[in-house]
Amino acid sequence: MKPIKQVLGEFLEEQEARLKPKTYRGYADAIFLFEQCLNGYAYQGLNKKDSERFDNLYNDEHKEFCAVFGPDKIGPSEIGEFLDYFMIRKVMGSKELMKTVGTVMRRLVKWMGEKGYMQAEKSEVTAERVDELKDELPKVKELSDLIHEYILQHPVGDFSEIKDSYFRVTKVKPGKLWLEDDIGPVIVSIEISSLCKVGWVISLELGKTRKGWEILGSGNVYPG
Repeated sequence: MKPIKQVLGEFLEEQEARLKPKTYRGYADAIFLFEQCLNGYAYQGLNKKDSERFDNLYNDEHKEFCAVFGPDKIGPSEIGEFLDYFMIRKVMGSKELMKTVGTVMRRLVKWMGEKGYMQAEKSEVTAERVDELKDELPKVKELSDLIHEYILQHPVGDFSEIKDSYFRVTKVKPGKLWLEDDIGPVIVSIEISSLCKVGWVISLELGKTRKGWEILGSGNVYPG
């Protein structure tokens, strides 16, 4: 079986032949990031036999994951981790990059199925996982930016209690969010509440004021 690195190279060759240079550069960037994610994290899902093989080749020959294993090691788990963890927490890419990456992953999965690099059933399940995430990636990036801007424009005065964690959104109303553990309402802008979805997870530092909970600091937003 061809290694993942070679398969991804074939995919890019075919895309380069049909795409305009600017569009192709976006594809190349997305595949580069996907390969980096696989090399950095995919080994964690290996069984004992494959893990021992990988450790030996990595330590003795400095071979990365994508040079050792074939495309059978790519599925919904690996692409899901790339989209909803690596791209958000490690890359922290722009809204436009998030959109491009979602498009490229959808085309890659379809292409792998057509070429026989991924079994039909697995391709279908993986495509469904991509479809769940690809449209939300640009939106969670936009929400993260909006919350950051809101904090800068709305400094919080006195507060009596602080909570700092990753919070799942449980309810949304205009200008207000409710979070798990019965936290809420959290005061936000109408723009933030209109974009935010129940089930999304937001890294927040909250302070309890006389108005309710207000945002002191924020990090990433993750799709549910």
